[in-house]
Amino acid sequence: MTRRILIAVDGSDHSHRAVAFYADNMNKSSDVLIFTYAIEPPALPRGTGASLMANSEVYANMMKDAMKAGSQIGKAVRERCRQLGVNNETKFVERVTNNPGQSIVEVAKEENVSIIIMGNRGMGTLRRTFLGSVSDYVLHHAHRPVLIIPPEKPASRKSSVDNRKSSADARKASTDKKPTGAGV
Repeated sequence: MTRRILIAVDGSDHSHRAVAFYADNMNKSSDVLIFTYAIEPPALPRGTGASLMANSEVYANMMKDAMKAGSQIGKAVRERCRQLGVNNETKFVERVTNNPGQSIVEVAKEENVSIIIMGNRGMGTLRRTFLGSVSDYVLHHAHRPVLIIPPEKPASRKSSVDNRKSSADARKASTDKKPTGAGV
């Protein structure tokens, strides 16, 4: 049975993780992959009269650059899939929108996908509450399974050590399972 899978991409490490997760854990040769990219339109030009015409040309060039960036992301995603051994049928859907979450939900519905896969930036609770997040919007509005790939764990702390006693104490403290009460 053919699965239609939507993977949201934006050229970031977060979307690269989503593609890699699919390749490593879900890839079936019969899958159809739909990649979507939300192009945020440049701010509208301001001005009247003669400056409006010049600004319109500037705006058109900015939109052309944004569309070109979207096309480059599409090429990069296809190349990444090839590198990961994913040779499925693919489709790339670009949307110009100020609301990428809504765009992802709309593409999922239009393409009748089985699941949406996307990365997550890992914003803190407070920031996510006030700013919202694309993954949070999709999770609550898609009405279909959503797989959110979390950010990688931060690298563990490393300390410089030498042969002094204080270095040995630091090495021991860093491996202790319980707090030592030492201040930093």
